[in-house]
Amino acid sequence: MKRRLLDFVVCPVCEGDLRVSDDDGSTEIITGKLSCAACLRVFPVIGGVPRLLPDAISLDKRRTAERFGWEWQHFVEMHEEHKEQFLDWIHPLEPSFFEGKAVLDGGCGIGRHVESVAEFGAREVIGIDLGPAVETAQRNVGHRANVHIVQADIFNPPFRRSGPRRDFDFVYSIGVLHHLPEPRAGFGSLLRLVKPGGAIFAWVYGRENNAIVHRFINPIRKSVTSHLPPLPLLWLSWPLAAVLAALARGVYAPTRSSRLGRRLPSSAYIASLAAFSFRQIHGIVFDHLTAPTAFYIEGKEFQSWFQDAGMVDTEFSWRNENSWRGRGQVPVVQTDRSPV
Repeated sequence: MKRRLLDFVVCPVCEGDLRVSDDDGSTEIITGKLSCAACLRVFPVIGGVPRLLPDAISLDKRRTAERFGWEWQHFVEMHEEHKEQFLDWIHPLEPSFFEGKAVLDGGCGIGRHVESVAEFGAREVIGIDLGPAVETAQRNVGHRANVHIVQADIFNPPFRRSGPRRDFDFVYSIGVLHHLPEPRAGFGSLLRLVKPGGAIFAWVYGRENNAIVHRFINPIRKSVTSHLPPLPLLWLSWPLAAVLAALARGVYAPTRSSRLGRRLPSSAYIASLAAFSFRQIHGIVFDHLTAPTAFYIEGKEFQSWFQDAGMVDTEFSWRNENSWRGRGQVPVVQTDRSPV
């Protein structure tokens, strides 16, 4: 943990200032404790990661964090393609958008998006995750001079959110909100961290054009695969990934521009997978099958998250014809509207 992170983090329970216990003045804190000046709660720093968690976490959130935590301790590789993927997710934002900004990644996983933002010139990038994925993220990107990894809960973030001060110019969450028990509330919690004039971005599963998921994959995920131990599920997902990879490369990608290709189910999404390695496709299949919770959100509902909060300069787009991107700016002059 870099000492200047204390400029951002507060107690997740009462928002009191945090101090380093038994402070020896080190600029990097690998093992130690942070204490709240207001409520006197104590939070450990383990392996360079501050563990700024609330007193209690619901079973649903714990289970989701543990399942994805196992995944991100197995699929740990950082790929060159991640930067291109990130730019596709946040389209039409360009790398120059991040220069000099304080940025929060709401659900950082192994840190692949954090790495891109750091390379794009952000002043500070903080990645939070609830589960053991923070261990992998810290190994992958924690050494970077402008990166901080924090174990935290999106619903109880350890940042200023109720007073006049906000610290983040940009907050984004990619592939996380739809796995929360209340996706809209999770979005609202992140929105409260954005300073006036700052912006927020989110990417979520779309309900539209996902008939295969609704009819076949989701029922199996809910009743079977999300209850399997991770290792057997890893083995089970391997042949499924092999079939998906063969379809993507042998059928969907070659016919993508044809009338036949456009009529295939989930054509744009599956064709896009042809550019990925088998290891990456295996991870995608495992990811879809392991989640205890997954919501598929209609475009109108997703847009209402931004519009009901009074955001300006909003922009929405349909990614791969099966998911939604959204971005909006917090007005410089605040209104009485609650975030969502």
